[in-house]
Amino acid sequence: MLHRLPYLTAEAFRGLSRHRLVIIPSLATTFLCSFLLIASMNALSFAVSLSMRSASLYRIEAFFLNTPKPAEADSVLKIVENFESVSSLDYISDEQALEEFKKSFPEDMLYLVEENPLPASLRIQIRANSQNLETIQKTSDRLLAMPEISVVQAPVEWIKRWENFKWHFFAIPMAVSAFMLVILWLIMWNAMRLTLISRRELVNNIKYSGGTPFFIQFPFVLEGLLQGLVGAGLAALLFNFIEKPIVEYFPLLLEFTQKSQAASIFVLLFVAISEAAVSFFTVRKFLARGI
Repeated sequence: MLHRLPYLTAEAFRGLSRHRLVIIPSLATTFLCSFLLIASMNALSFAVSLSMRSASLYRIEAFFLNTPKPAEADSVLKIVENFESVSSLDYISDEQALEEFKKSFPEDMLYLVEENPLPASLRIQIRANSQNLETIQKTSDRLLAMPEISVVQAPVEWIKRWENFKWHFFAIPMAVSAFMLVILWLIMWNAMRLTLISRRELVNNIKYSGGTPFFIQFPFVLEGLLQGLVGAGLAALLFNFIEKPIVEYFPLLLEFTQKSQAASIFVLLFVAISEAAVSFFTVRKFLARGI
């Protein structure tokens, strides 16, 4: 069996060359679908990462009217901790607020102020299962109703924009990925069927001459594997070529390049293995029942 592998491998390459009129359109479509699949998977990965980062939006900062005494601060903390939507709560004293201000801004901005102008505050993180605009508004209203609190801040406008946009951000790449997967399978099946039709007489002659299923199937499976590797490989190379200048202009996307490489490798392996599997089952069906 093993001594026939070189001949069967050469036969697979000869088959690709002889039936290039069928192979080239299939290869081009596989390349295009693979590229779109890589792009949509990267968009979906970016959406998931952005969704995880969006938790920082659901944060409220409540400022005290006057610098509270320790007992008063503890009392307010205990009340706020019992809010259902609160995940974490930090008390920022006026001294801590001043130190944070100095780290972010030059001290010259405070040279006209003799005392610390920054108030003490509470930083509240909303629970993951309650992260929505309604919870932010209700929690803010409850905080404002407390006599110790003077001002409540939350990025309401950014939350509105995110909540209006996020479902499109997930739905579009998921729909494109699913559509590309269906198209790829149809292309693989149709291309292999056309290849078998063009070589039906040769396959039947080998079959009735006593050729084993492995002897007949191996060239077709190898052809499918090569088509998948070439088509998806070219798509991965093109995406990597396009991605580099984009990352140069948008350095914030640099952390997603590793994920994009993983997506490219996944699509490459998926398409190659799928092409080989479709080839195997199509030829197997032909040998059993004919086209």
